Amino acid sequence: MWSTTLSALRAHRSSFIGSFLIVLLAAALLSATGVYLAAGLNAGASGSPVSQLLTVAGSFAGTALILVVLVLSQTFAASLRQRQQQFALLRAIGATSAQIRSMITAEVFAVFCLAAPLGAIPGLYASGLLLPLLRRSGIVPAGFEPTITALPAVGAVVVLLATSLLTAHLGARSLTRVSPMAAVSGSAMETPVLSPVRRISAWSFLAAGSGSSVIPIILPNTIGSSSGASSAFLLIAAAALGGPAMIGWVARAAVRLVRSGPAGPAVLAIANTRGFSRRLTTAIIPLALLLALGTVQSGVGVGTVGAAGLQLREGLEVNLVVSSPTGLGTENATEVGQVPGVESAMASSTVPVSTKLEDDDEDLALFNDFLWEPGALRTVGDHPGRFLDPGLTQGRLEDLSTPGTIAVSDVATLGTGKGLNDPLEVRFGDGSEHTLTIAAIYRNGLGFGDFIINEDNIPATNRPDRVDSVLVNTTGSGAAAASASLASRGYTVSSVADYAEQAVISTAEQQRLSNALLLVLVLFVALAAGNTLVMLTGARKNEFTVLKRLGATRSQLRFMVFIESGFVAVSALVIGTLCVLPALFGVGYGLLGGWDPAVDWPIYGALAAAVVSIAVGTMGLSAWAGTRDRSPAGGRSVPTAIALRAG
Repeated sequence: MWSTTLSALRAHRSSFIGSFLIVLLAAALLSATGVYLAAGLNAGASGSPVSQLLTVAGSFAGTALILVVLVLSQTFAASLRQRQQQFALLRAIGATSAQIRSMITAEVFAVFCLAAPLGAIPGLYASGLLLPLLRRSGIVPAGFEPTITALPAVGAVVVLLATSLLTAHLGARSLTRVSPMAAVSGSAMETPVLSPVRRISAWSFLAAGSGSSVIPIILPNTIGSSSGASSAFLLIAAAALGGPAMIGWVARAAVRLVRSGPAGPAVLAIANTRGFSRRLTTAIIPLALLLALGTVQSGVGVGTVGAAGLQLREGLEVNLVVSSPTGLGTENATEVGQVPGVESAMASSTVPVSTKLEDDDEDLALFNDFLWEPGALRTVGDHPGRFLDPGLTQGRLEDLSTPGTIAVSDVATLGTGKGLNDPLEVRFGDGSEHTLTIAAIYRNGLGFGDFIINEDNIPATNRPDRVDSVLVNTTGSGAAAASASLASRGYTVSSVADYAEQAVISTAEQQRLSNALLLVLVLFVALAAGNTLVMLTGARKNEFTVLKRLGATRSQLRFMVFIESGFVAVSALVIGTLCVLPALFGVGYGLLGGWDPAVDWPIYGALAAAVVSIAVGTMGLSAWAGTRDRSPAGGRSVPTAIALRAG
């Protein structure tokens, strides 16, 4: 068996090289992610600032894992589809289904064994490339260095092994469940008809995606918007399952339009599209995923930044905000309150802490330390309701003057069962833990943070030495005079709108980490999509040979592939955009309160250009290489001619 497997790898090395590269990159991606996930888990129980790393690494790991599974399955499916005729002929001359399945499993396993270790081990050390950005974003302290162990690499290998074997099983099952004669004829032209299981799965994903897209309307907050954003991936999955039927329907309509025209390459291209809708779906879906992934992730970032600024502008009920580049001392805050024209002033700052809203689980006591989550307290003084309105839904801010109380955002309490007058545990930087009582719940957590507390309720040893800002209310005609007086004393004086804009800029700076992580995922999907297109187009050399024997010129063949690449690019753009639009409208409504979609247009434009470039570039180069003059290979496959004749 292994000698046969090695012979198959040598004979079809071009397609297996593509699969090898994708497995290698996937192993490196998962291994590097595992390094930071392990570091976050180790720090989660310690209450150190690094504990925030667990949230970031966990979120990225979940998205990366979904993408790896989708991309890897598409890559192996494309590689096996190139050899559909070979497997059909083997079955026709007596090979059993079990033998074909064993052959496919052995080949996939061999590729995995060669590629996974070569990617997983370098991935451990490549994780250090992200450290500078993590430090600048404040996720980890300046001297932090993750501990490199073999566990992340082993985890990546195990995940990829399970995915590879499952893909091999599903691919072999689809190739062996039909009769040998039907397989031989089907190798020349595919049918766009979906199996009942695939049709039901496609409709199920479509329903799930449509349902999740309306969650932001029902739950208009950060959690609702994040849930709505997941609809893009569910709809992409529906498109992947139902793609052959959709592409086949579009191609049949296009055939009727071009059949009467004089453009021969156009007729061949559309006929090929109709006859091989499954092959094209394999090429289109990764490109649509590339567009959807980048657009929805950047759209959520745009919505989050915009919502933070909006909540600050609407929630700060003051005339001026006073700050200083080096921070303000308590004596400065007192001085600001005594300036002529100032009616009242309140100092505010932030205190990093860890919080625990959920109760300990006696049955899983080992994991209770991981219930602590990193966060920050926004401190206020007496009568905070005179200075800010965070969108209260329960309780009063004035009750924060009661010892041992705290206000919490509704997002922080969601799913915890906690409400008004319930306890909340807080762990400060010195390790001391205190139990506070929830006195108020508010909805504008993006602008004001998840926790608001009266500074007097913080232990004296943990109170901040410096003040971030002083919120100032002026007398009716004293705003200009107070602003000028404060500026002359060296303070930075801002209006609410200017302060909110600066806060948004700071938030946008923190989005650089998200954009960098997004870029890693987008590059991985882009490489996988380009690899799939190269494999699918490169496997058509025999088809090009037959068409040249029938009289087609190299220019006509290349123009035919150019038209097909245009069809692939347009289809990917349309599918990706349609799948992501419900999510973007949901994010816009849930975070910004309007029906304008949250779209980062420059990123969307760049992704759309990348989709077109990958489709046209890879298919064009492969077609150029496949149509060069060479000695005839025998012309064993005539798929386009059969597809054209069948129409």
